[in-house]
Amino acid sequence: MDIAPIQSQRPLAQTGATAAAPAAGFADLLGRALGQLQAVSDNADAKVNALAAGQDVELHDVMLAVETESLAISLATQVRNKAVEAYQEVFRMQI
Repeated sequence: MDIAPIQSQRPLAQTGATAAAPAAGFADLLGRALGQLQAVSDNADAKVNALAAGQDVELHDVMLAVETESLAISLATQVRNKAVEAYQEVFRMQI
């Protein structure tokens, strides 16, 4: 039985270059997520304000926007809770 050697998917010269320059950092990811959350919230606020002002807005569109905002905020809260739990777990580790 002949076993073939494991071959790298990319050349070794490129390995160091890709490790030195990450595509996006955690701060960028967090900033984009918060921007998306703000956009969902602004959309819901605009639809609620339009309905309250008596503009021609469908009630189901307003309800969908408000529910989407509620779900997005719940998701963000759960992600924050998990991040805090992970930080506390790392903080409790003994060296």
